[in-house]
Amino acid sequence: MAGQIFLGETVLNPAMAMEAAALTVETLVASYSLMVFRIAYSILRNHHDAEDAVQECFLRVLKHKGGLNRVQNAKTWLARVAWTTALDKRRSGHVMASLDEEQPGAETVQSLSDLSPLPDEQLAGAQMQQLLQRLIAGLPEDLRHPLELSTVQELNSAEIAEVLKIPEGSVRTRLFRARKQLKEKLGAVLEGRRDV
Repeated sequence: MAGQIFLGETVLNPAMAMEAAALTVETLVASYSLMVFRIAYSILRNHHDAEDAVQECFLRVLKHKGGLNRVQNAKTWLARVAWTTALDKRRSGHVMASLDEEQPGAETVQSLSDLSPLPDEQLAGAQMQQLLQRLIAGLPEDLRHPLELSTVQELNSAEIAEVLKIPEGSVRTRLFRARKQLKEKLGAVLEGRRDV
């Protein structure tokens, strides 16, 4: 039985084991690609760069697929890989700008009926979203990163601590401070608008 791997009650030969590892990578891509994209986008703030970082992240996972059996929590491990991949991409200084504003098939899309909210509701929602993004981006990095991982990625304190490699108590403190600062800034901005 040398050269065989036991998986539950099934005996796999080395070729089947490689196939099982590839399936595991495929499962990670299917389950967590949106999470990886959101993490990358929260760091890079560019859609195309975030997509590149997602590809690079999963290439790193594929490259080291032999160690997947040692991973205890796939979600936090993959979040950490995505985090470091996006930071590496940001450090490289390569920023990609979109040159094509016009998407193919735009006329067809415009001819379809629109079931979305009214234009003024869309504008108000978009303005509030932009305001929140600007306020969050204005937070110090040590507060912004845990907040983004908590709200956008929906990671819990323990998972955030593992991704950022800081104590869980520090994560909770940073989340509290980030939310407090965000609430104060948002309140100041909204009060300023009411006075106008």
